[in-house]
Amino acid sequence: MAQFTQEHSLPKYWAMRDVEFKSFTRGQEWKTARSMFNPGFSAKNLLSLVPDMMEEVLVFRERLREAASSGDVVKLEDLTTGVTVDIIGRAVLGTRLQTQVKASRLMETMKSQLSLIYIELDLTKLLNPLRPLKHWIYNRMIQNELTPYILNTAQNYEKIEGPKTIVALALKSYVEETQDYSARGNIPADFIDRVIKHIKIFMFAGHDTTATALAYIYYLLGKHPDKAAKLRAEHDEVLGADVSAAADRIRADPTLLNRLPYTAAVLKETLRLFPPVGGSIREAPAGHFLTHPDTGARYPTHGFMIHSSVSTLLRDPAYWPDPDSFAPERFTAAAAETRTRGAWRPFEVGPRACIGQELVAVEVRLILALTAREFDVEGAYPAAAQEWMGEKAYQVSIPELVATAHIKDGLPVRIRSRKVE
Repeated sequence: MAQFTQEHSLPKYWAMRDVEFKSFTRGQEWKTARSMFNPGFSAKNLLSLVPDMMEEVLVFRERLREAASSGDVVKLEDLTTGVTVDIIGRAVLGTRLQTQVKASRLMETMKSQLSLIYIELDLTKLLNPLRPLKHWIYNRMIQNELTPYILNTAQNYEKIEGPKTIVALALKSYVEETQDYSARGNIPADFIDRVIKHIKIFMFAGHDTTATALAYIYYLLGKHPDKAAKLRAEHDEVLGADVSAAADRIRADPTLLNRLPYTAAVLKETLRLFPPVGGSIREAPAGHFLTHPDTGARYPTHGFMIHSSVSTLLRDPAYWPDPDSFAPERFTAAAAETRTRGAWRPFEVGPRACIGQELVAVEVRLILALTAREFDVEGAYPAAAQEWMGEKAYQVSIPELVATAHIKDGLPVRIRSRKVE
């Protein structure tokens, strides 16, 4: 995989260059956008946004309490999707989308547009004569929603107090070049369009990835109480035994989240077992070969799809002993020498690695720090539910949600409140 994702970072396969994905697949536009958005996704900047993210997590915690009080079966993926969307709204735009408490026109429009996009060949979408028109309509609606945020950020950049959102930092270079405040209200339309397209992909893929991983974490911890006990003990040690004080402690010092290595290991192990994206598909130029590492045999790749098949690698027993078991200890410091470098790559590796992986790490640690000690989660699949590899909560592909894999039936669970001091 390293030969076409790291040593030679090949462009995404041509079939992915749908009208809404063009700017993320190749060329100088991708490189320019990557450098523009990188500062906002840095670990330092994301930690500075933790107090804002926390407001959304506390709403999520209240929803878990309501589910626990009712005793009803709920779809956990619906709950985790709401909180991850709201966190992205705070981190990217600096606004409260409040999708956990009411319908969001922005997100509903984005989901409608997402249903038009395809990666695998889909003739019903490809040949739909209304598809270009629908794209145009949805783009206008989304542009009307997002443009005011962009213009307001540009015009009032110097007035922003405290941490800056991902979009604010992305606009920094434009603001510095445009000292005339009145001119900032006339940002070129093509520039706004590029920024909006990147905001969409952050919200499309970002909330899906985190929501699915988070739901799986709760589910796996419920199935493995010994692992849950280790995670909760870490939270007691770092955040204090008083669960009710955790939010204030993190708000005062967000770097406490960096002192939760076992929690980070739980996330990594969950992503190893259930990577939201199965791999990366690349396109090789003429004259490109893959070389067998043992025999040195060279294989031409021009004209082929090259798929990294991450989901296969992450369960390969050659790299992961007992690969189907849930063992966060694989990712502790003590096990560092036993891990094969480059074998863990749910976000891919190399120049085109997922820009949002640090956001996933920060928000998952924050959410678990404020909820894992208060709730138990029990799977509530019917006894006769279909299984795959001995698991009822297996991953499925939903055509309307092309970005990532989802959990069968949205992961039905019951939430139980724990007795905490």
